[in-house]
Amino acid sequence: MPYRPRELVVRAREAAAVLLATLDHNEMVARFLDIYSAEHRRPGRADQPSFYREQLQMIRRESILAAVLRIEAALPARLKVSVTVRGARRPPKKKTKGKKAARAKPRAKSAGLDLAIPFLDLFREEFFVALGQSLSWSEEDAQEFWRDLELYEMLAAREPSRPAGRAAASGPFVDRVALLLDPSLMEQARRAAGKFQLEINAAADRVLRKVFSRRRAN
Repeated sequence: MPYRPRELVVRAREAAAVLLATLDHNEMVARFLDIYSAEHRRPGRADQPSFYREQLQMIRRESILAAVLRIEAALPARLKVSVTVRGARRPPKKKTKGKKAARAKPRAKSAGLDLAIPFLDLFREEFFVALGQSLSWSEEDAQEFWRDLELYEMLAAREPSRPAGRAAASGPFVDRVALLLDPSLMEQARRAAGKFQLEINAAADRVLRKVFSRRRAN
């Protein structure tokens, strides 16, 4: 493996921090809501501030789910591991303030990769520990996030592949965000959510590029 365990721990925890900073410091979700309300003359933060704050938090959570799914899909290639993941995900096993999340162990395509699997698990575990701590998850919060992540993964796996660069016309993020965004105009909201998913995907890709961009002395 190209990374020592300590290096993976540092990168995993950094990935969680950078992901949340990208969403929050850049106000990605707020900009998405503001642009949608302005373009389509829908109620926004000035018209319905309480509803806006609730909507912002719910779509932020969906954005985190989508970004985590994107990171998980890209992780084996980043770690130069070729695996297939089978079986249900497991809830967190270890605990620290929040909860340490442990993954169902992927099965390698060849026995020669057996030693690589714990490195994937290590990254995922530390990533979810840091994410849960930053979001101040309770046990219930952690379990609910895991259930939704499994649902995202299952639904995303059913979606047909689409040409690169085109906004997704369907999928769990698109459908769920559209329902939160503007249920009275679902097709319009789904198109907007599909474009926003491209932004979330690009942000998740940048997170991994940043944390794996250089070797560090750890």
